[in-house]
Amino acid sequence: MDYVTLSGSPRDRGVTHGERFAAEIKANVDRYLAKFSHYGISAERARELACKFIPLINETAPAYATEMQGIADGSGVPLADVALLNARYEITYGAYADAAEKTSLRPTDGCTSFGLRATVTNEGRPYIGQNWDWMSDIDVFMMGVEQSNAPNHVALTEAGIVGGKIGVNENGIGMTLNGLVSTADGEQTFQTPYHVRFRDVLNATRLSQAIGALLETNRACSANVLLGSEDNELIDLEILPQSANYLYPSDGVLTHANHLKGPEGESQLERILPDTLCREPRLRRLLTDRCDTLSVTDIKNALRDHVDHPTSICRHQNSADPEQERSSTRVSAIIDLTAKCVSATAGPPCQATYHNYAVSER
Repeated sequence: MDYVTLSGSPRDRGVTHGERFAAEIKANVDRYLAKFSHYGISAERARELACKFIPLINETAPAYATEMQGIADGSGVPLADVALLNARYEITYGAYADAAEKTSLRPTDGCTSFGLRATVTNEGRPYIGQNWDWMSDIDVFMMGVEQSNAPNHVALTEAGIVGGKIGVNENGIGMTLNGLVSTADGEQTFQTPYHVRFRDVLNATRLSQAIGALLETNRACSANVLLGSEDNELIDLEILPQSANYLYPSDGVLTHANHLKGPEGESQLERILPDTLCREPRLRRLLTDRCDTLSVTDIKNALRDHVDHPTSICRHQNSADPEQERSSTRVSAIIDLTAKCVSATAGPPCQATYHNYAVSER
């Protein structure tokens, strides 16, 4: 997987990103437009929705907006298309909420996350991580973000997206992401996009600030974010448009997939992704059914699990599914919150090698 350092001003970072990944950004735009079309959203409508997010991002996150403009300038991709990528979660999951009523359509997201307190690891360190399941052809890279007025961090992102989705910063605050769908999704269409919030999470200097970035304002749709800190604290946030559930470790272990576990909200994604009800408890059992503490090798073995294949923790494409609904583990990531390092694969962990990506020291 490519690794790129993004440094300097927000515009400088955006231009570097855009120039380095111009072809990949254009390809990602085409892939998402094809995906939206499959779920009934035309290219014209998707771009119309994306353009409505631009003034909102300008108002709520001007540095993020400047970095988006830099990506557009560096890549030659119109700002509307860059905005489409940065708001793709809101557009995508709006389509999924509709798809919940059409059981012939299946989304491609099947992520499975975990958090481990230091008491259950043999190194005495807290870890978080996940298998991120998505379109296997989407172009991604690891970015090392160096900035003067906020923490340095390393994170996985998609070509064209400013905010990372799996990462850790120099203060030992890390995050993972799982898709959720609830009946409340789409009632307030234009709210600060999740990827903007994720940049704020990785800019946080303490855990409560990271939580606030996700919860302080309403959202357009649901998502699940598992947060951890090097202080050995873990919390899972099941975030709904106007409310949230808060989950904490049991016996030092926290796991999540794509269904709501807390009392708030009516969960929908398991109607079209029933394997979520298998993956989450399976991962928990793999991380707890032992007498000794867990090594990094144990964690990797759990993430390589193939029970209920191909819709397993280590997910593989099902050739019987329509092309736009096929999914596999695009990246498997293990985050050492003490070392401030992401160990990640470029593909399913049963086939790919983990490589380390550490936060740049000042």
